[in-house]
Amino acid sequence: MESDVMRLRTNGSARTTGAVSGMDSLLVLMSPDDVAKYLAKPKSWVYGNWRSQGIPFKKVGNSLRCRPVDLDEWLDDQNR
Repeated sequence: MESDVMRLRTNGSARTTGAVSGMDSLLVLMSPDDVAKYLAKPKSWVYGNWRSQGIPFKKVGNSLRCRPVDLDEWLDDQNR
């Protein structure tokens, strides 16, 4: 099953959704698969390099998640 993004409900549970807009975008968490698609890199590259490259993942339970705004900031910093 392929996940585009994970959105947290107000009760703290999660569900996947294909599109998020407006204020909902503040609640989006990207999986490593989502980050790989966004960066146009293989999933294996993301999993193998997230620590050394400083990709801004946070552990949520046993899963890695990244906020899109943090990923965009990281991308901007790569070109400085």
